[in-house]
Amino acid sequence: MIRILILLFLNLSLFSDLVLEITESSNQPIKIAILQKNENSFEGQEIINIISNDLTRTGEFDVLSPDQLLSIPMNESEVIQRDWLLLDVDSIIFVETKQSEYALDINYSIFNVSYNETEDKRRVLGLPDNIRQSSHYVSDGLYEFFFGIEGISSTKLMYVAKNSNVYRLMISDADGFNEQVLLKSNKSIISPTWSPDAEDIAYVSFENNRAQVFTQNLASGKRDLVLSSNFSVSSPAWSPDKKYLAFTSTMDGNSEIYVIELKTKKMSRLTENFAIDTEPAWSPDGKKIIFTSDRAGSPQIYEIDPRTRIKRRLTTEGSYNARASYLNKDEIVFVHRNNESFNIAKLNIKTRDLEVLTTTQNDESPCIAPNGNVIIYSTKDGNLSYLAGVNISSKVKFRLPALYGELKEPAWSPFLR
Repeated sequence: MIRILILLFLNLSLFSDLVLEITESSNQPIKIAILQKNENSFEGQEIINIISNDLTRTGEFDVLSPDQLLSIPMNESEVIQRDWLLLDVDSIIFVETKQSEYALDINYSIFNVSYNETEDKRRVLGLPDNIRQSSHYVSDGLYEFFFGIEGISSTKLMYVAKNSNVYRLMISDADGFNEQVLLKSNKSIISPTWSPDAEDIAYVSFENNRAQVFTQNLASGKRDLVLSSNFSVSSPAWSPDKKYLAFTSTMDGNSEIYVIELKTKKMSRLTENFAIDTEPAWSPDGKKIIFTSDRAGSPQIYEIDPRTRIKRRLTTEGSYNARASYLNKDEIVFVHRNNESFNIAKLNIKTRDLEVLTTTQNDESPCIAPNGNVIIYSTKDGNLSYLAGVNISSKVKFRLPALYGELKEPAWSPFLR
């Protein structure tokens, strides 16, 4: 097992919240070097540092530093193949940066050491004041080239940080930079979630001593009060077309699933049962909603058609299954009690194959990266709550313990275009 400690937030104040620790790396990481092409520049080195950190953080790459190299070519024609074969390097990434007052042009190529030739060439166009985001796009392109899955370095994370009874709704880049406080309150903030286009968020705030569902535009900061209730309200979930929010409420005396049309504020009740129905999540096509219910005597996952109200039970294995989300049209991810532990599990709802993905305990609030291959969740170690994650395909595992306070309720943004 390889252990790597990486500081995610490196801002000057040093009051950052996240530290990422790879607790289990890939058994066969891809070994690469990332070099500037033709000329060295400060901007080019900054871009390479960002890309290197992005790829190292996945646990699936071994990025060599310059002091580990036997030779440092300035372009493909200067590559001495035997030097790289001795180091067992898979590929050399050459990065060439051209920057003007109005544009940032990053060209990069992937040189296969074994074949001694360039396999692919790509280009990212960005703005000179947004080097980090442009670099993340290069990282995502490299990840997709090697693994056939879209990378997630250019996405964002949202979570709730609690410190000394102060709650902060936070948003940051996936690498922890550009940290922003969206809301600060001495009352609870729960259930943050992204809109499908990543332009808005929704959450429940108790800042006015009652449960209130807000939506908030990230560009303008404008908040819209969707629902205010003296009763319990939780788990808002955007429909894929962004026209509706599903949520849980006890407004009719029992915990049920409701849907509200955001434009008209018209509400409809989807479930009617004496049991507790909670935690709705939409299917990718918007035609189904899954939710948690104890109507069978223990918490299990059910699916409902919002139009016909026809329901079916999805989980049958285990005495506790909750907080589900669709991984894709055929699979769901949820909290599953495995023996005495609460873990994150994946279920194929067609084949009924169940796979437990985590080995930590007391896991909750799983959220899925937009590429469908990485899951972040909240877990506990004694009284300490922190974030952890797992890569489904490579089995890489990581932790994000808080430097200050506790971290809860993670939410991963859609892809940013």
